[in-house]
Amino acid sequence: MIAQHGRYTLFAAGVPCGSEAWRVESRGEHGSEASGLQETRAPHPFPSRTAWRAMVSPLQRVTSLEVDWHVGERHLRAVHRAAGDLWQVRVEHGGHTREQEGDYPAFCEVLFGSHVFHTLALGRYAWAEGAEHVFPALLIGPPWMAVEPGRQRIVCTGEASRVTPLGEIRCRRLEVHDLASSATPYVMWVGHDDRVIESFEDLEGRQPWMRLEEWDVLRRSDSGPAGRL
Repeated sequence: MIAQHGRYTLFAAGVPCGSEAWRVESRGEHGSEASGLQETRAPHPFPSRTAWRAMVSPLQRVTSLEVDWHVGERHLRAVHRAAGDLWQVRVEHGGHTREQEGDYPAFCEVLFGSHVFHTLALGRYAWAEGAEHVFPALLIGPPWMAVEPGRQRIVCTGEASRVTPLGEIRCRRLEVHDLASSATPYVMWVGHDDRVIESFEDLEGRQPWMRLEEWDVLRRSDSGPAGRL
């Protein structure tokens, strides 16, 4: 059984503001389990601690997501689950519960505030230079960790070598646009295994968003790392 784990540095307005430690473990024919812990501080708009866990099908389709979000004394728990072609949400906060339910068609992606989810989604498409894909997405994030419907357009504009904390890596440049909102487009540099190496909050690459600092692969019989980017 294979487990991958790594760490991203997080930025806000171009300033380091925290990190995310994550892990993806194979469950064989049952798919995989992904988990992560994000911890942020000012100048992040929501200094907080976020623990999440997701189950993923063998086709890299997210089937559930549990989020525990701590902001100061506030604690919010959100449980998301696929039920066939429906997506169901239960949010608990301050003794109150709110629920959502909506469509989850086979060509829809689930995107949460971790690049682990982008890697899962990107792995379902081909990304040669000039490739363009448009798909609906369930966007999950603060302040309620509930779902907002989105429609993503991602374009591969080319590739280049990037000097990163993991060394020099050949990456594809992907531009991401949300066609269902006025959200600012952003860019991701992605390795040829579809792993997001670094991202920026704009298309010009002036303000970093996340940067991969560590990545290792472990096998059940290994006593240490088996591979590194």
